[in-house]
Amino acid sequence: MANNVLNQLAGQRFGKLTVIRRAEKNSKSGNAMWICECDCGNRSTVIGSHLRSGKTSSCGCNRISQRSMGHSKDRLYRTWLGMHNRCYNPDHDRYEWYGGKGISICDEWHVFMTFRNWALANGYTDELTIDRIDVDGNYSPGNCQWVDMKTQANNRSNNRILRYRGKRYTATELAEAHGLAPHTVFNRLKLGWTVDKIVNTPERCEG
Repeated sequence: MANNVLNQLAGQRFGKLTVIRRAEKNSKSGNAMWICECDCGNRSTVIGSHLRSGKTSSCGCNRISQRSMGHSKDRLYRTWLGMHNRCYNPDHDRYEWYGGKGISICDEWHVFMTFRNWALANGYTDELTIDRIDVDGNYSPGNCQWVDMKTQANNRSNNRILRYRGKRYTATELAEAHGLAPHTVFNRLKLGWTVDKIVNTPERCEG
């Protein structure tokens, strides 16, 4: 009986995806994940409810219009591709925090030129990065904005919150408040330093 439950979707077809088996791990939110093979030959790991609802019907290949319309070398085009890889490519090094958490991209942004038009109308410059206002929400016009790297770093859902003298900081905020370079704070955290030691050790003494 248990085996039947674990494999209830195995062999079923959803759009271009055929379910092969259940993944060993659930999503970060605890939902069952399923390994699927797409008609294009790629494999992807998809949340079961997304298959049943029709929200996900391919590995991403039928959602992405690869027509760059002459913009393939633009930073904005690379931003668009990176966004899709984070959400739909299980081999991407950041998939765990995006597609693995069920984060997806609105239908209209699967066409690059639609995304580009939105970006240029909403303040995009090459110095800014795309940022989701609700870090648990999807990529869509109502949930995205263009921000500098510092703002995005402080918005990340996996930011470590540090406490020092009764105040809460992200690593970037702690560095700014106490005159340290952000990479110094990150490196010292990796070494296992306490927050007090991080703040009170001058950078010139590191090493």
